[in-house]
Amino acid sequence: MANDKDDTKKKSTPPKKAAAPKKAPAPKQAPAPKKAPAPKKATKAQPTLQPLAEGEVLITGFPGFLSTRLVRELLGRQPLARFNFLVLAGLRTTAERNLAALESELPEFRGRWSVYTGDITDRYLGLSEATYAELATRVAVVWHLAALYDLAVAEEVAYRVNVSGTVHVLDFCQACSNFRRLNYVSTCYVSGERTGTIYEDELDEGQSHKNHYESTKFWAEVEVQRRRDRIPTVIVRPGITVGDSRTGETNKYDGPYYFFKALEHLPSWVPMVNIGRGNATGNLVPIDFVVRAMGHIGLADEVAGQVFQLADPNPMRARDFVALTLACMHRAPAVASVPEGLVRRLLSSSKVENFVGMPREALDYFNHEARYDSRNTQRALRETNIRCPHLSSYLQTLIDYFQSHPQSQLSA
Repeated sequence: MANDKDDTKKKSTPPKKAAAPKKAPAPKQAPAPKKAPAPKKATKAQPTLQPLAEGEVLITGFPGFLSTRLVRELLGRQPLARFNFLVLAGLRTTAERNLAALESELPEFRGRWSVYTGDITDRYLGLSEATYAELATRVAVVWHLAALYDLAVAEEVAYRVNVSGTVHVLDFCQACSNFRRLNYVSTCYVSGERTGTIYEDELDEGQSHKNHYESTKFWAEVEVQRRRDRIPTVIVRPGITVGDSRTGETNKYDGPYYFFKALEHLPSWVPMVNIGRGNATGNLVPIDFVVRAMGHIGLADEVAGQVFQLADPNPMRARDFVALTLACMHRAPAVASVPEGLVRRLLSSSKVENFVGMPREALDYFNHEARYDSRNTQRALRETNIRCPHLSSYLQTLIDYFQSHPQSQLSA
C-alpha cells in the first residue's frame, strides 16, 4: 500500500541562540603513571569439543530396519566414533547378533560398540542411575529413532512411547556434558489432515490427525522443537519409506505394499479400479535415499535448528501409481474409478479387509491431497550426489522383491 501523505503544516523552528564565547583551553596535565597489569584470573578449563563425526554416539530404535541401515551409513562417515545402542530387553540377542555380523563384515567396527538394555519410557532410559550418568559424560551425538509405528495403535500406548519416551531422550541430551547434536527422526505426517503444500518450517497449524501414531509423533516433535534453544537439534521427517531402490530389500510390507498384496489375492479376471479421482500425489521414498540423506544432514555443520522433509520432490499421482503397478504385475489397466467412501465401507468388514490384505487405515494415505515441500533438504544435499529417485525408476524392483520374498521370509 502507498503511504498516506503528510498534510500537516510545518512548525516554525525557534531562533538560534547566540553562540557562547569559547573558553580558554585547560592547561595540559602530566600523564598519570601506568598501572601494572592486574594478574590474570585462573579460568576454568573448557571441555574440548570433538568434531561432530568423531563424537561418541547413542542410537535408539536398534535393531530396526531403518536404524540398522543407518549404522552402516554412519560407519562410513564416522570411522573413529564409538557407537552405543539402547535396546529393549527382548531385542538384545538380535541386536548383538546383527552387530557381530556387521563387525565381521567391517573389521574396522570391531570393539567400537556397546549394547545397553534399556527402555525410553523409563525416566533414566531403563538404565541404572550410575550408567546413565556415565554415558552422559561420553555421548556427544544422539540419533533418536525409537518409536511405535502402528496406524491402529491405542492412544495411551503410543503416547507413552512416542511422546514420553522422546521427553526422556531430551532429558538425557541435556544431561550430557559434551553434547553436540540430537538427530530426531519425526515423520512428514505430523501434518495430519492438512492439505495443500506442507512446508518444513511448519508444525502446529491447528490440524487434526488421522490416527494416534500421527498425533503422538506430532506432540513428540512439539517437545523437540520446544527445546531447540537448549539442545542443538536436527529434525528429519521421512515420507512413507519403502524398500531399497536398487535391490528392493525391506523388512515390512505396508504402505504401497498393501496394494501389491491386494492384487496378489484377487483373481486376474477381477477388473481393477482407481480409488477416488486419483489426483493426489504419493509421498514414497526408498530407504537407501533416506539413510544417505540422514547420514549427510545429521553430521553436517551449521544445520542445527532446522527441519528437513525427506520427501519425493516429484511425486507420482495415485492414478499413475496404480497404472504402473498394474503394468508391472501384468494386470489389465483400471476400467473405472469408484468413490473412496465405497471402498472404505467394504473394508470396514474384517472379512473383506483380511481377504484383500489392505487395512482401511491405509486408504487415508492413498488419496490425501498434501504435497511436502523439501527445499531445506534439496539445499543441504545440493553439493552431494544424494537424490531421491523417481518412483517409476524403481517400482518394478520393489514388486520383484515383494513377489520373491514372502512375508515369512522377511528379517525382523
